[in-house]
Amino acid sequence: MKCKRSAAIVCALAVAAAGVTAVAATQGSQEDPLLTLSYLDKVLRPQLEEQVTAAVEANRTQLQTQLEQAAASYESRVDETLASAGTGAFLSKTLAQGDSFTPGAGREFLLTSGGATALGSLTDTTAGRTVQAGESLAVNHLYLTADQSSGCKATSAAAVMSR
Repeated sequence: MKCKRSAAIVCALAVAAAGVTAVAATQGSQEDPLLTLSYLDKVLRPQLEEQVTAAVEANRTQLQTQLEQAAASYESRVDETLASAGTGAFLSKTLAQGDSFTPGAGREFLLTSGGATALGSLTDTTAGRTVQAGESLAVNHLYLTADQSSGCKATSAAAVMSR
């Protein structure tokens, strides 16, 4: 009886050892990978942080562009609304060299700084004369536009005020 009992115990231990070996053999396989803390800290976390940072930066850039476009559109609409409402208030605008400024027919503008030449025919209301296309404009003179294409072209950085 003792022998059968010992044989049963040995058999049970052998089966248990085989089971433990089988379980241990499946850990870390391709189907069930085993991850270590050092792998998570040194490999996986930096990869995830890099991906998240790249995605956040891409979204930030896109949102910044959208915000700038919306602000420019809003500013343009406000300027147009104020100009068409005839509020009498001057709106200022800065021009880089080579920029053109055409406020529209029957509008007034004042060259406050810089240099510019006339686009189309203008009336210099300060000097009481007509300015032809291509003529230089004087600083602090008030000009009246004759048509939609009348205005000025900056020959250097300039500032104008219009209404």
